[in-house]
Amino acid sequence: MSARERHNTMVLPRPRPQTPTVLALTRRELLRRAGVGGAALMLPGVLAACEGPDGPVSSEATAPSTGTEPSGGAAIEELTWGTTAIRALDYASGFDVSTGVPLGVALESLLTYDADLRLTPLLAESWSQPDPETYVFVLRSGVTFWDGTPLTTEDVVFSLERHRDPEVASEMGYYFNSVDSVEATGPSEVTVRLNAPDPFFAYVHTFASITPKAFSEELGSQLGAPGTPVNAMGTGPYRITAFRADDAIDLERNESYWGEQPTIERITVEIFADPQTMQLAMRAGEIDGTFQVPLAQADQWSGIDGATTIFSPGMTIIGLYFRVTEEPWSDIHVRRAFAYSIDREGLVRSVLGDHAQVASCVVPPSQWGGLLSPDAVAALYEELSHYSFDPDRAREELAQSSVPDGFSATVQYPNNLPEVGNAFQNLRENLAPLNVDLEVTEVTPQEWFADLEARTFPFGIIAFGPDYADPANYPAIVFSEGSDSNRADFQNPDVTRLLEEQQAATDPAVRAEAISQILRITTAELPYLNLWWPEAVMAISERLQYDDFSPLWYNQVWVDNLSA
Repeated sequence: MSARERHNTMVLPRPRPQTPTVLALTRRELLRRAGVGGAALMLPGVLAACEGPDGPVSSEATAPSTGTEPSGGAAIEELTWGTTAIRALDYASGFDVSTGVPLGVALESLLTYDADLRLTPLLAESWSQPDPETYVFVLRSGVTFWDGTPLTTEDVVFSLERHRDPEVASEMGYYFNSVDSVEATGPSEVTVRLNAPDPFFAYVHTFASITPKAFSEELGSQLGAPGTPVNAMGTGPYRITAFRADDAIDLERNESYWGEQPTIERITVEIFADPQTMQLAMRAGEIDGTFQVPLAQADQWSGIDGATTIFSPGMTIIGLYFRVTEEPWSDIHVRRAFAYSIDREGLVRSVLGDHAQVASCVVPPSQWGGLLSPDAVAALYEELSHYSFDPDRAREELAQSSVPDGFSATVQYPNNLPEVGNAFQNLRENLAPLNVDLEVTEVTPQEWFADLEARTFPFGIIAFGPDYADPANYPAIVFSEGSDSNRADFQNPDVTRLLEEQQAATDPAVRAEAISQILRITTAELPYLNLWWPEAVMAISERLQYDDFSPLWYNQVWVDNLSA
């Protein structure tokens, strides 16, 4: 569930801190590494490095600006952008990718990503990490919320602390598990102290929106909810003027914005029930673009007159979970029978048009950053347990299971991932000769997510978009005991130990080996069957240009990349 591209000068005021380090990927490196994959990255989920190759973690902005330098292009009066369901204008209540469309241009966080996916200041004028467990943020001066209220350290402390409040029950609260305290330590300084080193924590500040304390406290649980007046407040270049549930969100340029004024005057975010309806709107010229093009329909979108599609190396994982605490999924032979019964290679070729890679594990190759070289990643992925399509082996595995005569199961998928529907139909047909009856149901994204949260089905799909370019992004949530995103209820003491080891490590090599070992264990035990790592794809009107499209668009002020 979740992406302000800006160039920033790295300064060197401190010695290099002994903190977990992941080298940031440049765009060129990201493109080059997209092809790495030994055997052969959208909905919920939603951190990279404390240090890039150009300097230490202390970073300072060079100018009060949040976007790319003005291009001098013509002003755009209105932009209409398509998206799927948005539950709330607040990541605490709606932590998913579609929410990033309005929030990415309206509500701001302390940090953002530049065009090379390196952390850079946003509402923070500068930030530093004096030791592995301390982060210090110095706020920009002159920043106001849409209503003219000045940004204060009190607002920042409140906005971060609410994700730790059990009464809020934030959907991104697990990113704050390592936080010990958040406090104002100066008139414009906020210090966050952790109870243990956390290699991801800096990245949470690319999507932890800062909202005014008084406004938010008055609204309580209604913060971000649809309705009139608008239940959201931010500092971004656009102010939200309307949120009509299941219909549209209206935004207009914030004339009192602290940074560079965008060239687009008004934005309408149209909410569609399904991708097909959105595609029809694109064909009719009713929308100017969308980030949510189903990969299986990319060729259809590419054929729309007056529009074009843009692809980027992906960091999304699409896969299946087996709840290993329930029968028959607790039986490794059942899980293997399913794994050998799905033709992932054929689906990637025929359904996804080769715009994806068969996933040998939960970590997309491009998420490794500088922890492992491309060759080392390829070698690791070659040695993992693999499950190619093999009906004979599927039959052998089921014969060894607790249900050798077959069984019935139900699975559902959201209609904005039709390629997953194709995968399930493929699996259903291939399981039928084994006397396994798989009922496949298509539902809306809202229904799918509600059932996922309610843990209604012991077998289903996982669909995670990236938070950051770090290989522990997904393992840290899908393999952690007690994590809401551990849909498989998977528990392994060695994996738990290794997760703790990589999180506490200050040596990148130690982290890399721990994460590698986690992948070896989990691909063998098969709590998840990883399907593919899809490329990111967007569609846009030919009258517009989009620069530096990234799979982390929802953690950026994406409109900064648009021009006429």
